Amino acid sequence: MRTVATALLAGCCLAGSPDSAAADDASDRPLIDLVREEDEQRETRWTGFPRVRTGYPQTVSAGLGVIRARLPESWECVTACPFRGLTMQLEPGIRGVQLSVGFATLMAEKRHLKHFLADVHVAFGIKGVLLRRWDDSTLTSNQRTFAGVEFSYTVTRINFSIGTLRRLERVPGDDWIVGATIGWGF
Repeated sequence: MRTVATALLAGCCLAGSPDSAAADDASDRPLIDLVREEDEQRETRWTGFPRVRTGYPQTVSAGLGVIRARLPESWECVTACPFRGLTMQLEPGIRGVQLSVGFATLMAEKRHLKHFLADVHVAFGIKGVLLRRWDDSTLTSNQRTFAGVEFSYTVTRINFSIGTLRRLERVPGDDWIVGATIGWGF
């Protein structure tokens, strides 16, 4: 029995020996060179994505955004790919327009689209938000601009967002609003 185990071990070592020489070549190179080589094979991509949502303070809105992500050149993202990077969104709505810039991580796919995401499966982001209200509320024109932070989370295309915004102009009254929305996309 001991001879069989020794023969199996020797066979495994011999079968792996050509690959081990290649592994030795890679391990002889400094790690920083391997990291640089991998980084050179990545490209920066700007990829668009849509969003439609309802909630407070915009009531109903639809927007477009982009994410700047570094991905391997060979990835076409026909199936799910990890996107991580800077996001920018512009979202006009019934009661105002929102501009946001932040950082997000998305698991999404392009399918047949070249520069646009077809599906966002899972995503999380934090964004700085600038909101300009244009509804016919009792706010005067110098009381309609808000800035703040928004957190967004998407699961199987359904998006949940919550944020807190403060009025930029200092006037008497409530300076803070809390927004919450549900929608489709990221």
